[in-house]
Amino acid sequence: HVTDATDWRVEYPFVVLTPDTEVEMAGLVGACFELGLTVIPRGGGTGYTGGAIPLVWNTAVINTEKLEALRGVEMLRLPGLDREVPTIFSEAGVVTQRVADLAEQHGFVFAVDPTSAEASCVGGNVAMNAGGKKAVLWGTALDNLASWRMVTPEAKWLEVTRLNHNLGKIHDVEMASFELRYFDATGKVLEKTERLDIPGRVFRKEGLGKDVTDKFLAGLPGIQKEGCDGLITSARWIVHKMPAHVRTVCLEFFGNPKDCVPSIVDIKDYMFGIAHTGVLLAGLEHLDDRYLKAVGYATKSKRGGLPKMVLVGDIVGDDADAVAHATSEVVRLANGRSGEGFIAVSADARKKFWLDRKRTAAISKHTNAFKVNEDVVIPLPRMGEYTLGIERINIELSLRNKLALVTALQALFTTGKLPLGKSDDAGEIPSAELLEDRVQQALTLLREVGSQWQEWLNGLDTRFFEGLQTHELRASWKTQILKPLQAIFSGASFEPLLAEVRRIHKEVLRGRVWVALHMHAGDGNVHTNIPVNSDNYEMLQTAHEAVARIMKLARSLDGVISGEHGIGITKLEFLTDDEMVNFTAYKRKVDPEGRFNKGKLLKGADLHADLRNAYTPSFGLMGHESLIMQQSDIGAISDSIKDCLRCGKCKPVCATHVPRANLLYSPRNKILATSLLVEAFLYEEQTRRGVSIKHWQEFEDVADHCTVCHKCLTPCPVNIDFGDVTMNMRNLLRKMGQKTWRPGNAAAMFMLNATNPETIKLARTAMVGIGFKAQRFAVDLFKPAGRKQTAAPRATVGSAPIKEQVIHFINKKLPGGLPKKTARALLDIEDKDYVPIIRPPATPSETEAVFYFPGCGSERLFSQVGLATQAMLWHAGVQTVLPPGYLCCGYPQRGSGQFDKAEKMITDNRVLFHRVANTLNYLDIKTVVVSCGTCYDQLQGYKFEDIFPGCRIIDIHEYLLEKGITLGSKTSYLYHDPCHSPMKLQEPMKTVKALVGDNVVKNERCCGESGTLGVTRPDISTQVRFRKEEELRKTETQLRESGKVAPTENLKILTSCPSCLQGLSRYGDDLQNGLLEADYIVVEMANQILGPNWMPEYVAKANNGGIERVLV
Repeated sequence: HVTDATDWRVEYPFVVLTPDTEVEMAGLVGACFELGLTVIPRGGGTGYTGGAIPLVWNTAVINTEKLEALRGVEMLRLPGLDREVPTIFSEAGVVTQRVADLAEQHGFVFAVDPTSAEASCVGGNVAMNAGGKKAVLWGTALDNLASWRMVTPEAKWLEVTRLNHNLGKIHDVEMASFELRYFDATGKVLEKTERLDIPGRVFRKEGLGKDVTDKFLAGLPGIQKEGCDGLITSARWIVHKMPAHVRTVCLEFFGNPKDCVPSIVDIKDYMFGIAHTGVLLAGLEHLDDRYLKAVGYATKSKRGGLPKMVLVGDIVGDDADAVAHATSEVVRLANGRSGEGFIAVSADARKKFWLDRKRTAAISKHTNAFKVNEDVVIPLPRMGEYTLGIERINIELSLRNKLALVTALQALFTTGKLPLGKSDDAGEIPSAELLEDRVQQALTLLREVGSQWQEWLNGLDTRFFEGLQTHELRASWKTQILKPLQAIFSGASFEPLLAEVRRIHKEVLRGRVWVALHMHAGDGNVHTNIPVNSDNYEMLQTAHEAVARIMKLARSLDGVISGEHGIGITKLEFLTDDEMVNFTAYKRKVDPEGRFNKGKLLKGADLHADLRNAYTPSFGLMGHESLIMQQSDIGAISDSIKDCLRCGKCKPVCATHVPRANLLYSPRNKILATSLLVEAFLYEEQTRRGVSIKHWQEFEDVADHCTVCHKCLTPCPVNIDFGDVTMNMRNLLRKMGQKTWRPGNAAAMFMLNATNPETIKLARTAMVGIGFKAQRFAVDLFKPAGRKQTAAPRATVGSAPIKEQVIHFINKKLPGGLPKKTARALLDIEDKDYVPIIRPPATPSETEAVFYFPGCGSERLFSQVGLATQAMLWHAGVQTVLPPGYLCCGYPQRGSGQFDKAEKMITDNRVLFHRVANTLNYLDIKTVVVSCGTCYDQLQGYKFEDIFPGCRIIDIHEYLLEKGITLGSKTSYLYHDPCHSPMKLQEPMKTVKALVGDNVVKNERCCGESGTLGVTRPDISTQVRFRKEEELRKTETQLRESGKVAPTENLKILTSCPSCLQGLSRYGDDLQNGLLEADYIVVEMANQILGPNWMPEYVAKANNGGIERVLV
């Protein structure tokens, strides 16, 4: 909470508060004021101007993420309207994308669509007046608000309601009216009512689609105020009917940008010209070539190479033919300006076209994720001039960087101490005379090249800009400096010198500043980004100078300096006194003491509200000073997270980000926490104090709060997998002797690491026969305490007290009714010296054979899963080869940080499998079957294609589907897709429906078991299960209301992961009616296809001549 997406910091907040409900907000804010604290409202922390960054130490940050109430589309007659309109109510902490998804489910569109939609919250959308790509059609947050509620600087309530809403853009109305109703601190007693009538033209500069520079906004509270006049707690939004047909067009332009950019105006003019036909432009986004490179854009054209710019747009309407015609016309317009067009019609294809737009934050990956991100708004007819202006700045910055390179190389050659090696023939260093001559040649070359580049720079505005822009003139270090230097200094003795030249070039190039553009092209909102290395002060200064020029350029073209990012601390200096005077007077009137966001958006105060006191951490500066970074795993961990953009796109998929359960450990938050801890480690190492125990405990706390599901990798623009980071953190803790010993984890790992049949039997008896039974008994005994805990889980920053931990362990039942023995014990195949081959008697040796790796969960604990897999393979008529003895794939060991044990296990397994393959080469095994997702993921690294040549790994369920063995059931099931899904051939639900039947409903969210997490940190599991329990009840309600499941009938939930089976078993009595029965798909298939007595029957058949034992 010290920073937002900018990574600027000024002061640490004194306290961070996370209230549970909207109703308590006024009282909480009032208490902060009594303590002399200034309050900063905060949602997703995705701001790009530092609006939520504390400027003073006595700051209380109020995080609204737990205010997640969201009500489906409600048809309401708004004040002054004669018909009902569709609306959605949301509290301030609701993530923007959730509102959009809810609207889409009901056939509507939520217009507020910032790039940060997956992480930003609607409270911030109101406070910043957020926009996005859909603003071209429906406007920004202000245009789509029906009403909002907020806490005032008096710690009282204010409700603002729009009157006579025009259901369109607010600047189109002659007069916009609002009713302001002021309530006391309880929110029940109405104290006064006011009405604001504001001319529509006030809200934006004429001719612009967006403008958030006017912070006064005629005194309209809350909106666009950046949290400086109150705290938004909830809002009601108008949503729009989405036309029936959508086509997405992707236009790639390969010509000169100055010729391509006018196509934006062409397209908008054409689309607005045909709007009366019902065909509309619902979004138009632009990416320049620098952005295309950053996001890894795959060119669709056959020309090859990256385009100079790309436009992606949605064209919508109710007439399919009219939409198709308009889309074709847009492509034709692009063709006329060196463009090629590609059209997507299906939902999946359209989603792929838009993916690159969601990854734009990757522009700053090469600068450790730090960038100056400014947005301006330019009138569309003048967009070409703006693009040329940015090109002019970029060319100048490039030439200045190259001239800095010339200066650095001249310094190298004039020092007299050149790095030289030995020559090829004489073994001697070149003579002084020979060396001096070459040095003079190099200096002459540098003078000539430097003079030419300086001439280009000096004449940029008079003679050389066009030539440099079209690359007719090219300042090239490779051809103009490096290649001639290689000719001058040829020979092995000069290699060290040339290596030093390259090093200097790399160092100087690292400080090069350049500007990249992407824009909401439909309304001229341009995001102007400058990636900067924050440990390079000169680079920061150059970037800041470039920003000032960009702001001046925007104003000169009749634009404004912000369209949706706001002002914050990064843009305050670019607002004129005239632009600030009205807001300053407003702030002095409503909040003279600075109770909200003290100092922000004010000039001339004692407090500097711009970047003067801001700083950003720099690992680069400290890295070379500290041995701990170079010689320990901390350096590698720091490197693995340094590219984090703080965009928060990982939040929606993270199992440990459940605000309602007081769980706020999203990967973004964990990375920020880890970065702070690395800073602390560095400080303590450099001051020779040694790393404190407390910091190791906090480091472990971050590492504990991860289910290692790896789901954060997919939405991450820079491909950070915090699951991998977590495993590395746990491994470091183990190596440093700082990993806490926990009995649940120790018992689980003992069971998984054991290979001796007697040890496994003993451990299983202790765990399943005694432990599980005792735990289930304790759950019944302490049910009230357990229910209380699961209904409102507490925060888990650090381990809970022992008493609470015990309750956490017994608040939900572990599974019961498990088989008495392991699968191997039942079949008498525990001897590690023999490979079992299971097949019906008299099966010919040429019959297809598969290698089945059951894994520890399907074999040692839930042995019915391993047996059902074998029984279904028997039913399929194939020979099943099992590994000799009890084996584990090694994933649980890696997940808990035991890397050394995991690597030894993997190596031993691979050697053993090669021996098995050599022994059974007559079987020609081409398929490795698994029944566990983590086993699948781990075995992919075993290189089975080298063990059984030409083989593949496949999940048992996909294998059975291939064989045509399906259930075809009419029963309604739930399906829980594991975080580590073993079904890889297609989307898992397609496989499940084809295998089980069409009446399978997917149930979202993590079960909370996560391997050994449920027994290692049951307190964290309780929080994760909170959301799963909500999802189960929601799905149950849908099924019962639809009539697919009777009101009191039990529900069955299927899965394909042993750990998830254990986790799901814990929800047995958590439904509103009936019980939840958890089972494996393959076990359910065995029950239905082979009969209820399949297990004893299969064991009897296998033991009666169905097992061949081959000595390895």
